[in-house]
Amino acid sequence: MSRFPDPARSRAVLIGVSHFPESSDLADLPAVRENVAGLWHRLTHDTTGVLDPEHCQVVDPAASITELGRTIAKAAAEASDMLLVYYAGHGLVDERGRLYLATNATRTDAPKYSALGVDLLREDIGGSGAAARVLVLDCCFSGRAIEVMTGEEGLVDGQLSIAGTYTMTSTSANAPSYALSGERYTAFTGALLAALDSPQPLNLNEIYRSVAAALQARGLPRPRMRGTDTAGALALARGGTAPPDTPPANALDEVRFRRDPAAWAEQLKSNTEKPREIFFCSVGGGLAVFFALQFHNANWLWAILPFWAVLSAFGEFVTGLAVRSLPEAELVIDRSAITVHVRQHGASPSTAQAPWRDISYVGVLPPKRGSVNPRRAQVYEGNHLLVVRLQPGVPFPATQGMRFSRELHDLGYRVIATIGSFGADKEQVLAALDRFAGERVLHTKQEFLDRDPRVQPEML
Repeated sequence: MSRFPDPARSRAVLIGVSHFPESSDLADLPAVRENVAGLWHRLTHDTTGVLDPEHCQVVDPAASITELGRTIAKAAAEASDMLLVYYAGHGLVDERGRLYLATNATRTDAPKYSALGVDLLREDIGGSGAAARVLVLDCCFSGRAIEVMTGEEGLVDGQLSIAGTYTMTSTSANAPSYALSGERYTAFTGALLAALDSPQPLNLNEIYRSVAAALQARGLPRPRMRGTDTAGALALARGGTAPPDTPPANALDEVRFRRDPAAWAEQLKSNTEKPREIFFCSVGGGLAVFFALQFHNANWLWAILPFWAVLSAFGEFVTGLAVRSLPEAELVIDRSAITVHVRQHGASPSTAQAPWRDISYVGVLPPKRGSVNPRRAQVYEGNHLLVVRLQPGVPFPATQGMRFSRELHDLGYRVIATIGSFGADKEQVLAALDRFAGERVLHTKQEFLDRDPRVQPEML
């Protein structure tokens, strides 16, 4: 017989990790962010959900292993009816066959020290006093694994066997969570959410059968389940009218800005075309006049056009090489930090990060006076600077050369990047900062002056 969990005595922890800046060989999983938002919405919906919103926690995707452990342990200690832990991301297996769940700081060459070990997760879930403990994992167990000697099925089954717990896993196949191209959710979680949207309430056993049938119908591997005691009778949705399939506004865990490489290349070519033509025309004319004077022959003046054509073709060639070598940059603003990822042609990816705990305030400032012509509006706007004022003693690379006032640099201000590098404008960046940085955000030059009396108008 099915039963619903008691909302006051139940807890859920939803963990979704979609970006892995420390491991370039772990593919990003953008669908994971939608997974977490969709599951939170269904579990907490005011008519069809089974949990109070304050008892269903979405974990910061940049949380450390310590923070993850603290959150799970707290929920495990508070839950007396149902404890639900959901994880979506990458699964890793080390050389001894031990299973780990990748975090934002995971390094594939050291999962033991940088990923969440399932053995520790088992301890917290197994030690909970909850009547029903539910573990749902949407990840691969061997997609990025080191070759092991024993069978993968046996390894996983042994590590997920937790007495009194209902465990459901997406697959054990070698694939990155089956995040299919063009789909909003990963395959497993998409099927799980569809089951929760059923007009009739389904218990865990029925949900599993629905998910398995949906995946099998698409030719995808069957998920796996292990249930003990009566946990399978627990229902996770009340049925009835399905809630709108839109994430709540406060479920957004990050904002990303990334310029399309082709559009960036075209814009740079457009921005440099006129100055380049003027320069080469001047050089071509100068060469023609030089040779005419040098050889006392006015016929050299007819060489202006050939000189210009050769120089212009050379300029196009050099510009093309420069465009192809442009770095790909991405700006990520989330609950924990401002992060910039850069991929330079022929070089290893690099990441620079400024955590909120190190930032006194942040804003967008125009480039240093005289460094960019304000009449060229598109270029001028794109060269606006994302600027932070760091807490005293926080190290950060020097940035005074980036169209930035040396006086501001000496006062502890640093440039994160020019916002045009990410295809963003001032309003978009400030809106993202407002979401995650709160009172740290300075919206105008006057606010910079008001917040820091050391800053003078001529510095901005």
